Amino acid sequence: MNKSSQQTNGNSLSYAMFLPFALMIASVVSGCFAWSKAKQTIADDLNDAMIALADENRELWTRSDTIAALQQMHQTTHKPIIYQASDINFRNAALRKEAYFTLALVDKKGAGVKMQGDKIASDSILLVPEIAPDGVAIRLQGFANCSVASMFAASDPTVPGILLSLAMLSMASVFVWRRKLTCQTEVAVAASGCADLSLDGIKLTPMQRQLTGMLLAAPGNRVDKATLCEALWGNKCNAEESLYTLVRRTKAALADTGIEIICNRGDSYELRVNG
Repeated sequence: MNKSSQQTNGNSLSYAMFLPFALMIASVVSGCFAWSKAKQTIADDLNDAMIALADENRELWTRSDTIAALQQMHQTTHKPIIYQASDINFRNAALRKEAYFTLALVDKKGAGVKMQGDKIASDSILLVPEIAPDGVAIRLQGFANCSVASMFAASDPTVPGILLSLAMLSMASVFVWRRKLTCQTEVAVAASGCADLSLDGIKLTPMQRQLTGMLLAAPGNRVDKATLCEALWGNKCNAEESLYTLVRRTKAALADTGIEIICNRGDSYELRVNG
């Protein structure tokens, strides 16, 4: 791998690292949209249930005795009446446990008591009785105290989930690619160092110089024992023992040069340049 190829791969890797982050951001954005859509769906469900509830109880809630009771309760508690929604049919059945409706007296401008807290709210309906003291009306409005779990259940996780999976997959791919390039660079640097290596000026015996030269000229700077024994001693019966002795003495001679001879699994020797 030449220097130009290394630089090109490095630039490609730098650009590729933006992909996981882009997918992660897209996953978060799509998750926010899904969350917002789920809130709107719950609000629409509350609106439909509120309209049905108002049509069903309009005559009861606009009676004069009901208004009188609401006035007395408002003067006492300054809070609206809470109507639980456990008997109402929602499209999302989970809302039966989390939703409720409020009945509150309001003035002609529709001003009333505001509900506190982070709740999903429906629109409101004003029920105006035929005979209303001081022009008051009844405001009906729905609320839902949805937990995080119920909001996730109501959201569509398909697109955010796919984008998140792609982000994790691309991040793993970039990590593997980066590790591969690092290994290739290390091998290229080592090979370049051996290719540029000169044995001139290093004090070696002829046999040590021949051994080092064979390793230096071999592909990957590695030669198996049998080849070394054949080239150095021919058919000598104790060639392997002689090779071991020669390698040991050559290592000592190269100790201060940054060149090292490595034994690979007992079947070959390899030349490495440190630093």
